[in-house]
Amino acid sequence: MEFHQIRYFLMAAENLNFTRAAEQCHVSQPALTRAIQKIEEELGGEPFIRDGRAVTLSPLGRLMREHLRHIHETQEMARAAARNFLDNGSSELNVGIMCTIGPDVLSAFLNDFGNRHRDVLVILHDIGPEALPELLSTGTLDCAFVALHGDQEFTEISAQALFEEDMVVAFADGHRFAEMEQVTLYDVAEESYVDRLKCEIRQPFFDFMDLNELTLRVVCSSQREDWIQELVIRGLGVSVMPRFSITTRRIDWRKLTGPISNCRHIMIARANGLSPQPCADAFFTEAREFQWQNALLALEENAKPQ
Repeated sequence: MEFHQIRYFLMAAENLNFTRAAEQCHVSQPALTRAIQKIEEELGGEPFIRDGRAVTLSPLGRLMREHLRHIHETQEMARAAARNFLDNGSSELNVGIMCTIGPDVLSAFLNDFGNRHRDVLVILHDIGPEALPELLSTGTLDCAFVALHGDQEFTEISAQALFEEDMVVAFADGHRFAEMEQVTLYDVAEESYVDRLKCEIRQPFFDFMDLNELTLRVVCSSQREDWIQELVIRGLGVSVMPRFSITTRRIDWRKLTGPISNCRHIMIARANGLSPQPCADAFFTEAREFQWQNALLALEENAKPQ
């Protein structure tokens, strides 16, 4: 659930009028409605009851309003702390990171940038691909790290490729896959599977299974990458994930091979037509020029022996 979706929900819950809520959030009504629909999908129920033009909160909506209000207040406290920092003449840089991108490789660049620009406060935001164009075009985010798979592309924003990342099959120590050099989708179909709901190749993966009449036994699904990895470690099942999303040496892995694309592109993106603040321009430029391959090699050298 994105922070802007929470803000839209709370404004709609206060006004009980989507048009008025959209005006106060400075977005179009369709944008606010889409955000509410995303929340409904994540909650598995409807927080609002619509009867013609009348809008009321459902019991689920009243329950979630209190939880989401607490999250919003925590975010505002964080922003207030950032403002106090900025009062000393520093700059604020809002950077989005898609939740499926692991921290290890990006942290090498962020550390390098932080050492060069000690007067810049970098605020990292967990984002989904569906919200990215709007967040960049409205200036809510200065730039973002995104992951694109296959022929995916964004038309509303500029994006520069940084590096490629393999898709791998993750499994617990002692699993039979440890004896293989590579793992195919047919091999995966023979195992219990932990389903990453945010996986970029999730739909092509399930389409392949259906097309080949393979039955995949999904034992658990989650949007949380940390939960997915812990369940794999516990031996609940295997999971397809990006190589550098794996954040622990307790997980073993092998490269995925098969008829669907098995790599993704990590990119830095920003909006077209906006005049970026100097620190945002520096961040974008230095991200393009960073020695990503050296950072990847360093990670591989420290990785668990295969």
